[in-house]
Amino acid sequence: MKKIHKKALVALILVANIVIAPVVYAHLMVAQHGTLNVIDNHAFIVLSLPISAFNNLDDDLNKKVSMDEFNAHKKQISKTIMRGVYLNDHHYKFSLEGLLLNPEVSHTDTNNIEYITITGRYTVPDISAQLKLNVRLFSQNSDLNKYHITATNKQQKMTHQFALTPRTPFSTVF
Repeated sequence: MKKIHKKALVALILVANIVIAPVVYAHLMVAQHGTLNVIDNHAFIVLSLPISAFNNLDDDLNKKVSMDEFNAHKKQISKTIMRGVYLNDHHYKFSLEGLLLNPEVSHTDTNNIEYITITGRYTVPDISAQLKLNVRLFSQNSDLNKYHITATNKQQKMTHQFALTPRTPFSTVF
């Protein structure tokens, strides 16, 4: 009898996982937060950007950006990110390499993208005190206009937390 109960319990757990799993959404990064991890001469970024920071994505004008609309505008989104999220020092502007886009859907409407989490890396010959992170992508919605960034360099045991807003869209990394 115990074997039957174990099999029934295992079956119930499997069915529950199949039914519940599509409803659970994992996010790579907390909304409007980011990390910049420096390792040797590379800086790796993960940043959550609100979809409302991008213009002209809502083709059907329903005030939502669907996965189809996201896919149709992926190149435009990437170009906007490449221009609007970068590192610089006194002499150079460093572009994002290997940009990956991860659309994050709403918890209440799976056909509505609310955030895009980006990942990528910058190659910086010399990580200096003059290195700045710039984010020039902000929503028109004032509640979505602040990014909380944590920069780390474990090799040099440095951490710096800062916020970026439309009035202060850049900060020194360390």
